[in-house]
Amino acid sequence: MAAIRDDNEAETNNIGDRIKRLLLSSSSPQPTNIRKRLVLVLVAAVLVVSIPVLLMGVSQKPNPAPPMSSSTTATTTTTTTRNPSSSKDRFGITELYPTSPDGMEWSSSWDNGHARTIGNAIDPDDKWFDAAHGEGMYAIDGKGTLTASGDFVRMYVHDPAKEREWSENLEITLYVKRISETQIVDYSGLQVFARTNHGTNGNEEVNLCDDRGYGGLININGEWTLEKETAHHLDNGYVDVAGQRPSGDLPKNTWVGFKYVLRNMDDNTKVKLELYRDTTGGANGGNWQKVTEFVDNGDSFGAGYGACRSGVNPALPLIHSFINDSSETGKPMLSVYARHEYGTMAYSDFTIREISSLS
Repeated sequence: MAAIRDDNEAETNNIGDRIKRLLLSSSSPQPTNIRKRLVLVLVAAVLVVSIPVLLMGVSQKPNPAPPMSSSTTATTTTTTTRNPSSSKDRFGITELYPTSPDGMEWSSSWDNGHARTIGNAIDPDDKWFDAAHGEGMYAIDGKGTLTASGDFVRMYVHDPAKEREWSENLEITLYVKRISETQIVDYSGLQVFARTNHGTNGNEEVNLCDDRGYGGLININGEWTLEKETAHHLDNGYVDVAGQRPSGDLPKNTWVGFKYVLRNMDDNTKVKLELYRDTTGGANGGNWQKVTEFVDNGDSFGAGYGACRSGVNPALPLIHSFINDSSETGKPMLSVYARHEYGTMAYSDFTIREISSLS
């Protein structure tokens, strides 16, 4: 096979041949003009060889090292410092609304590499995750999944000091997988509640007005609905609205994305509630479709239902300035919690972020 060379190499060899011929003839005395020509030829040869190398050094800049990335995880809130312009959370799931300035963000630590099982207890790896309010077992695989089993699964997220309340305006995201049921009741399925205290820093059978809250629900029959809890201790203390069944039953052994958004509006006089679902398993951040929404304007949502105590209007929107006077602890929004009954469900990519109101 013939050797492959470039034009610079051919030109250099031609000059070399000329130098060789001159050197062979240099044994006899040479006139001065021939010696001058020899010097010029040598200089030209050096330049022909050197210039491409110098030009290569200028035009081929080495690629810079990739920028280093870093994240800071708080030891108590499991919050991460991210690029403010990012539209995805630390699990790569799309955020519908940006975190508010100085807003708090919590994310589950089930992917920290530490497999563990807890009963009715606080997670030793995350003091914000409190499973001590129900009757269940919680198996965390350390790779990102929590599998919860029992008759009364309860998973609260709150300040371990029980001091700082959650903002009224939240975007709550998680993925849920239905596995099995030991008993089916009319409220079987996932329930996520916010704007509630519900026994976090007191007795839920005594602090009845602290039990109020807004819920986002997925029933195993596939119905997505919004709920207002006006009186936990009364049979008529719960009212559902805006129910939608976008497809069939909640499928088994399939990850379904759930987003629950709560925001005040109209100068903090009304509350807008929204539910979204993703059926892609989180691919590319999820394809989030709104399932239902409702605005609590204080006229009808809860009207005629049980009151947490005498003299309290059950139709009041759950806005801090409206309900603080009837709260037993003065902290009616201390917790967010997820729950299910009589069965086993798996959870992953759980985040709670404080967002801005619509006002």
